Amino acid sequence: MYEQLASAALYFSLVAYSTAATLYFVDLARREYSPEGNRWASRVLLVGALLHSVQIGLASFATDTCPVESLPFALNLSALLTVFAYIVIRRRWRVDAMGIAVVPIALAFVVGGQFVGSGPVTADVPRGLLAVHIASNLMGLGLFLLAGAAGAFYIVQERRLKMKRMPSRLPALDALDSTEHRLLLAGFPLQTLGAISGAAFLSDLHLSQAQLLQVILAYGTWVLIAAVLLLRAILGWHGRRTAYGTVAGAACVMLVLFLYIVRGTGA
Repeated sequence: MYEQLASAALYFSLVAYSTAATLYFVDLARREYSPEGNRWASRVLLVGALLHSVQIGLASFATDTCPVESLPFALNLSALLTVFAYIVIRRRWRVDAMGIAVVPIALAFVVGGQFVGSGPVTADVPRGLLAVHIASNLMGLGLFLLAGAAGAFYIVQERRLKMKRMPSRLPALDALDSTEHRLLLAGFPLQTLGAISGAAFLSDLHLSQAQLLQVILAYGTWVLIAAVLLLRAILGWHGRRTAYGTVAGAACVMLVLFLYIVRGTGA
């Protein structure tokens, strides 16, 4: 019964996410701004996130699996945390248009999570330490992905302004730059905790070449984001310079998650 309810909740959450992504695209493509269009997209996205939360809870209960100890659950949680973080910041920091990038990313993780094995993420590791490691990484990666989306929007908006194109409904450059920086500041301590907790049991694991590449990319992402924050604090870098670094960090995050999905499917 719980599995059937979880499947139904997943189906309707996918429908809601897909509908929200379409509404964000249609709203951004309109010549005339319509606040109702964006408002409906956000409402549908919130419904999708709530249904997704219900699905994760029901599936976890039905399979007697802790969400942070299974790769499919971890991918779903990463998507859900990214969506909820966007819902929180979109109006406060005036970055509503970022939904056109955030929702497809979340959809990719949710769909990808359905095709990977359901075994534990790792073995022979204390469950408490594992939970801290995965939870901190999930929250940190979700914030980094949002920061990467803000950085990408900054680059696009800046180029539009340099080419003297007609004003768009993309967020203002200052809002994007500030949002990107705040998200990095929020995500970096979480990612640092994930890196430290991971290093505590890394030496006990026998890693394959693919797993070693994932570890290198994960720590490389941490170093890259640290460099972006340091250069901003010490040299005053901001705007396009930090946007490129943040987008590169988000690309590394996407690659790490992609490798997890590929390895989980046995491809």
